[in-house]
Amino acid sequence: MEELKEMVWQADDETGWEALGTAGAFIKILWENSETGASIALFRVNKGGGVPTTHVHASNQFMYCLKGRYRYTASDIELTPGKFYWNPKDHPHGPTLAEEDCLLVEIYDGPHYYETPDFAVHR
Repeated sequence: MEELKEMVWQADDETGWEALGTAGAFIKILWENSETGASIALFRVNKGGGVPTTHVHASNQFMYCLKGRYRYTASDIELTPGKFYWNPKDHPHGPTLAEEDCLLVEIYDGPHYYETPDFAVHR
């Protein structure tokens, strides 16, 4: 078993960001469990970007907004700094729109998708 160590990341560090398949969206994986698919990441979306379609996740999704205004257009849920969002496994949600440049903490308690959609592919 690999020894666990303490780790520190800085949100404004430009290294480690990966572009996603949707324009203006980026992810920075902070921690990932290769056995369960659980993860913690920073999710950055430029103003005007977002997730283009309704979709579901294969696990619970949690988001905490650090910066910006991120809106779920179908439900009109808006995340602003200090707001926490929970989306249960298999619950359809999206599309989304970043009304300002956004930075969110995104957590999954298992695998993200049953099959990864094009908009979520890391580039």
